[in-house]
Amino acid sequence: MRACKKNMNNKTLLIILVIMIGVIVILAFNARDSSSNETPDVNSDSGISLSTNPDPLQPGPATFLIDVKDKSGTPVDNAKVYFDLDMTTMNMGTQQGEATAQGNGRYSAQGRMTMRGPWRVSIKVTMPDGSVENKDFTVDVP
Repeated sequence: MRACKKNMNNKTLLIILVIMIGVIVILAFNARDSSSNETPDVNSDSGISLSTNPDPLQPGPATFLIDVKDKSGTPVDNAKVYFDLDMTTMNMGTQQGEATAQGNGRYSAQGRMTMRGPWRVSIKVTMPDGSVENKDFTVDVP
C-alpha cells in the first residue's frame, strides 16, 4: 500500500511539473510574439510609413523611405522629417538626421546598419501646419 501511495505521489508531481513547463513555454512564446511585433500596423491612424532599400536590410548602408500622409490620406510635402536610428539590443550609438524630400509625400534618409539584429527607427514629422507626429518602427537586419 505504501509503495502504491508513493508511486501515485510521484505521478502527481510529474503531471504538475509537465503542466507548469507547458504553461511557461506558452507564456514565453506569447511574450516573444508580442515584443517582436513592433512593426507598424498598416491600418493604424498614423500617416507615417517606412520602407527600406535594400529590403530585407543587410549590414552596410541603407536607405529609409518615409511616406507622410495627412489624416485624409493625401501625401504631405513641405514637412520636416527627422530620424533616429539605433540598435535595440546593444548600444551601437544613435544615428540621427533630417530626411530629404523626394516629392509626393516621400522622404529619404541614409543610415548604416553596422550589425545584424533589431534596430529602432524613430521618426519625428513636423507638418507644414506646425503639428508634430512621432512614430517608431522596428526593422531587422537578418
